[in-house]
Amino acid sequence: MKKLYLILLFMLTGIFHAQIHNIPQSTKDAFKGYWVYKAKYFTNSVAIDFEPGKNFATFRDIGTGEAPPLTLQAMVKGKLLIIPAKQHQNDYIELEVIKGKLHLRTKQTTWDSQGNMINNNSKPEEKTVFKRKTQKD
Repeated sequence: MKKLYLILLFMLTGIFHAQIHNIPQSTKDAFKGYWVYKAKYFTNSVAIDFEPGKNFATFRDIGTGEAPPLTLQAMVKGKLLIIPAKQHQNDYIELEVIKGKLHLRTKQTTWDSQGNMINNNSKPEEKTVFKRKTQKD
């Protein structure tokens, strides 16, 4: 009887652990797509996609196209996509869609010699506004 209880408990644990938090379709519709920021001498672009069955968005920083794109995972937090800071890779990034435009806010992150994040109290500072582009050129 004890073995049966343990087997049943093990199977139920696996079932509950395998469930995935679904991202609302409205969030996917708001963020998914190809976004462009045009400046005087360059054009910067990013692409956001949601893979079925995943609880994160794939954020590709294509940039100007001169270097290979940088791919990051963005987590959904309310109406924002959050990309946590990773040492030697990226700073803290918040993405929000306001009136059909993608607002990308970054916060510089400082690390100590042991690889711990310091100076993480400030709000995101730098802001770039991207416009949705329906088709890549």
